[in-house]
Amino acid sequence: MKTTNLFFRIAFSILLLSCNSTQNDAAKQAQEIQNSVKQNSPLSIPTSPDGITLTAKIDGKEWKATGIMPPDRAGLIVGENNGESITLPYYDMHNFLANYKKKLGGSHGLAEMRLNDDVTLWTGTKGELEITKVDANWAEGKFYFTAKGFQTDKTKEVTDGFFRISLSVKK
Repeated sequence: MKTTNLFFRIAFSILLLSCNSTQNDAAKQAQEIQNSVKQNSPLSIPTSPDGITLTAKIDGKEWKATGIMPPDRAGLIVGENNGESITLPYYDMHNFLANYKKKLGGSHGLAEMRLNDDVTLWTGTKGELEITKVDANWAEGKFYFTAKGFQTDKTKEVTDGFFRISLSVKK
């Protein structure tokens, strides 16, 4: 009987180690695929201090996009960093000039975040996007919003938001 119990314990341990190794291998492979897609994606343009950029504070903590999808393709301003993102409404140059300030959340303009946390999806409930500068090539603005977590009553405050996007036509 002791030999049988010992056998089952050893077999169970081997099975657990094997499953854990398989999960680790799958997680590593998934991360490698995600990294490859990010590096080779034509949709994400790297940010730079004097080029395109999107920054904000999320509950007082600095957040900075490392890439932004071209708004004319995405139809939104989407800043991304390591699987996290902030999404804001996009307007072409004509509409940027016509909409100096825009309410965010609710039935107004879309404001959304995806974070690597236990909630994942955060939707803006109230806030504002203000266009501060527009010319033939660039649009700049600032924003803030309160976001509510998906299927929870948790909230996050997004403050000191800033973006700069290219409006020039790509050929």
